[in-house]
Amino acid sequence: MFERILVCLDGSEIARQILPYAAVQASHFDSEVHLLNVLEKRGKESEGRPPEDFDAPIYLENAALSLREAGIGFSCVTTEGEAGEAIVAYAERHGIGLIAMATHGRSGLRRVVLGSVADFVVRNSGLPALMIRPRETHEQVPAEAQPFRRIMACLDGSELAEQIMPYAVEEAVRFGASIVLFRVVPEPVAYSPGIPGAEPAPVQTDRMVEEAKAGLDRAADYVDSLATPLREMGVQAETETMIGRAGEAIVNYADENRINLIAMATHGRGGVQRAVFGSVADYVLRQTGLPVLLLRPSEGQGQSAG
Repeated sequence: MFERILVCLDGSEIARQILPYAAVQASHFDSEVHLLNVLEKRGKESEGRPPEDFDAPIYLENAALSLREAGIGFSCVTTEGEAGEAIVAYAERHGIGLIAMATHGRSGLRRVVLGSVADFVVRNSGLPALMIRPRETHEQVPAEAQPFRRIMACLDGSELAEQIMPYAVEEAVRFGASIVLFRVVPEPVAYSPGIPGAEPAPVQTDRMVEEAKAGLDRAADYVDSLATPLREMGVQAETETMIGRAGEAIVNYADENRINLIAMATHGRGGVQRAVFGSVADYVLRQTGLPVLLLRPSEGQGQSAG
C-alpha cells in the first residue's frame, strides 16, 4: 500500500520530528522513503524558512542518517517552487502512497492550526497524510519508541468517513495492532435566547437526552457492523461509542487508552475561504501529541449511515 513514502522537510529541525514515524512506517511496509525539501522564493512569507546559508543536500543527508542506520532505502531530493504545489506534483510523478509531514501552526491567530502547506497537500493530493503537530523542541523521538499497537479509527456514520478504514486496517495488519472503531454521538444541547444582551443559555430537555441515547444505540450497532468482518479477518477490532463533543472525546479517549495512531477523514467544504480540514480534524491535530493519519475523502460516496 505504501511502497513509497514522501517525507516533506522544510529545512528546520522541528520538521524532522516526523522522521521517526515515517521510518516506522517504512520498516513495516517495506517502503522506500523520499526526503523532499522545496526551496521557495526569497521575499515570500513561508512557514519555517531556513536561513540564507542553508545547505539543502547536507540537511537532507543528516536527516537520512537514521534511515541509513535502519537499512531503509531512501533518496534525497531538492526542488524549487511553491511548496504545496511542488509536493503534490512530486507525489504524482513518483507514485507516492503516503505523505508524511509535520504541521506548522501559529498560536494566537484566528485560523485553523494547520499550516497552509499541509492544508494544500491534503486538499489536493488525494493521498493519505501522516501528520504530527511538532513539539517546540529539537529532541528527536527514537523510532523504536513509536510502534503502533493501538490504532483509533474515527467514524461519524458516513461513507465519507469510512474511506479512512482501508488505511487504518492495513496499519493494524502490518503492525499486528488492535483497532478501535470510535463513534461520537453529538452532545444533546440547544441554546435558548435567554435575557436580551446576554449569552444564550444551554438547554437540555428529557426528550433530547432520550434521542441521544437512541442515537448511541444506533452508533453501537453501526461500529459493530464494521468490526465484525474485521474480526473474521483475524484483526483485533474493538468498538467504542459515547455522547459528547467529537474532538474532545477523540483526544481524551486516545490519551486515556494508550492509542498510538489516530486515523480519520477530514470533512472540508469547497468554496469556503479557509483550510479544508474540518473542525474536528483541526482540533485533534491541535490538541493531541499523537501522529494522525488524515485523508480527504472523495465526494459523492454516500451520506450519513448511522
